[in-house]
Amino acid sequence: MNNDNDASLNFDFFKALYNKARENNILIADENGIVVAINNSFSASFGYTEEDIIGQNVRILFTKEDQERGLPEYERETVMHKGQAYDNNYLVNKDRSITWVSGETVLVKDFKGRQRMLKVIQNIHKQKESELALKRLNDFNESILSSIADVVIVVDNELNVIKANKAFAGLFRDKVPEISSINIASLIKPYDKNDELLHALQHAALTGNSFSNRQLEVDIPGIEKRIFEVSCTPLRDFVNNNMLLVVHDITIYKTIEREREDVIGFVAHELKTPVANMTLTNDIMQKGIDADDMERIRKMQTRNTKSVARLQKIISELYEVSTINSGNIKLEMSVFNFDNMVKEAIDTLALLHPSFQINIDGHANSDVCADRYRLIQVVSNYIGNGIKYSNNKTTLHIAARTEQNSVIFSVKDEGMGIPKEELPYIFERFYRADKSSNIEGIGLGLFLCQQIVKAHKGHVWAESIEGKGSVFYFSIPISM
Repeated sequence: MNNDNDASLNFDFFKALYNKARENNILIADENGIVVAINNSFSASFGYTEEDIIGQNVRILFTKEDQERGLPEYERETVMHKGQAYDNNYLVNKDRSITWVSGETVLVKDFKGRQRMLKVIQNIHKQKESELALKRLNDFNESILSSIADVVIVVDNELNVIKANKAFAGLFRDKVPEISSINIASLIKPYDKNDELLHALQHAALTGNSFSNRQLEVDIPGIEKRIFEVSCTPLRDFVNNNMLLVVHDITIYKTIEREREDVIGFVAHELKTPVANMTLTNDIMQKGIDADDMERIRKMQTRNTKSVARLQKIISELYEVSTINSGNIKLEMSVFNFDNMVKEAIDTLALLHPSFQINIDGHANSDVCADRYRLIQVVSNYIGNGIKYSNNKTTLHIAARTEQNSVIFSVKDEGMGIPKEELPYIFERFYRADKSSNIEGIGLGLFLCQQIVKAHKGHVWAESIEGKGSVFYFSIPISM
């Protein structure tokens, strides 16, 4: 009697759950997967009435993709063999929309002893969409972090690294094991003068105050010293007191700043001498005028003229460099005989330096398409350099030849030569070899030659033996 009462009580509980449940959607199918019953909650959630679904195979509730994967059959076989199965997938509604559901199917028997599959389904679509949205947001954030060239690091209030982007691993690639084992203090300590950055980080962790533009110089193995600006922003929430660090590479800006300061200092130094000479000669000329000493006036006038010429040359070269650096070098192209152009440059310089013997050892015998004025400028500069650095030798050797589709020109001197270690730098802006520091010039001539030849899609190079002279070359295509 008690057993019957218990069975009746259990049935009443199930009946109440079956009929009154709102969150638990119940479907009952036979051992072949044919639907035999659904509760009201199932109809309300997914739109199916009993007439729509009873007698149908549960396959209709699975998406086409899940059907192709054999998911309905796998679930049924699992229930029949193991007595239960779990699922977490899309369910197809009556209107063909899909809802993400989670559920459990258990094997039971009805009062007639027939096997039934009791499926309890819960609608987790909003939860799943939130999870997917959060995942997409995390993926988006990760993608942004990965693409940022700056080093981005999140640390806790003890300066342990919690998260970092790829740029961080790239910067400290020889010093970074697992992210979770890194303390930022140990990484920056070798480069942090007087622990200034460390103290700033510790103060930020303690007070919650941000800071920016703290500089840090880092020696990276195999790479030159790099200069970084570090900024810190506390990330306050109810649980953690983490901090966001952004490390921005400012090496290029510092290099440009130093170069600008060097150029200003260099130019100021070079201008000082001719200006001082002009000031002095003006004073002497005034005294000559007062004394009616025409000889003294003429000498000072000649000296003044040379100082003005030097000033003009400095200003002209600086203007040329600024024009070329801004990308405004314009070539006036024409077809002309290369050897005639070289002869024109030689004739002009021979008049200015009659004591020098300029030998022509080879001819190109070719017409070229190029900027005649600019190439005269390059040839004149090469020859002028040979004269300037001749070390009291008075012979230069000029040669030109055609090789494949290019013309190669060279100037050989017998002067002081260039040390081997300085040879790679001679075409750089403002570069002057140590031994030439007492020779007039600001180190722009060869740089200008290089830029002009490059504009012609050509090349410049040099060979030298210290104490025995140098050979300067350039090559340009016959037609661009």
